[in-house]
Amino acid sequence: MQFKTLLLSIIAVALVSSAFAQDKIYKKNGDVVDAKIKSVGTKTVTYLRFDNQAGPEYTIVKADVEKIVYQNGSEDAFDRGRPRPSRHSDEPNSPAEPGINYKTSVLSISPMQFTENGLGVGLSYEKAIDKKGVIAFYLPAALTFNLSSSHYDYTTGTTVNGHQDAMCYLMPGVKIYPTGSFGTVRYAVGPSIVVADGQKSSAGYDPYYGYSNYQTLSHFMLGIMVNNSLNINPTPHIYLGLELGLGFTYVNQVGGLNQSTGFLAQGGFKIGYRF
Repeated sequence: MQFKTLLLSIIAVALVSSAFAQDKIYKKNGDVVDAKIKSVGTKTVTYLRFDNQAGPEYTIVKADVEKIVYQNGSEDAFDRGRPRPSRHSDEPNSPAEPGINYKTSVLSISPMQFTENGLGVGLSYEKAIDKKGVIAFYLPAALTFNLSSSHYDYTTGTTVNGHQDAMCYLMPGVKIYPTGSFGTVRYAVGPSIVVADGQKSSAGYDPYYGYSNYQTLSHFMLGIMVNNSLNINPTPHIYLGLELGLGFTYVNQVGGLNQSTGFLAQGGFKIGYRF
């Protein structure tokens, strides 16, 4: 009687162990599948779901499998390399196009820069803040000259070239990329604070002589601007851009005296390097 009881106990334990014995498929994306392995081929793995072994067979690409641990404890380890990045990867600096790694910083020059003051040159720095480059810190600077300045000289009775008023601009702000900045062609929009300092020349009235005289005074402006830009990245390192910004002044002082609200504008063609 004791022998029969012992035999039944051994059979029961064996049946329970068999019921809970299962193979495990460890996928590269972190998923674990409880399975009954049917076959392991050169490119695919065929298996049954452990909780439905009477159901259909499933096939998984072997390149997506990190390892298989069998019910007896043995293990088949495959390539442990990371899976290829998807188009919607959340990894830092993930590219919009597979296989392209766009850097987060851009340093560019603008050989053709304009402002409401005139024409000149510019320099800018940009740094992506988030993983997909939706928001970027933007710091452009510009130096422009009023090349079309002229005035009437009452002494000679002729129109002569005026002072080419130089203005320096610093315009810190942000650029917002609705589709992220990591791609071949991207659009961005964003606000900037405008700080400008330089000179302004104009013809002023001289009550003693009774006619206008020409004078050059200091010029300071503080305002805000909204920039729109088209950004082109033909390679992971080369950057091309077109930009246009419009705004207005909060402070507009000429010769230390407050003037009426002024109009602000800036734009140009940019070429730069991603790093």
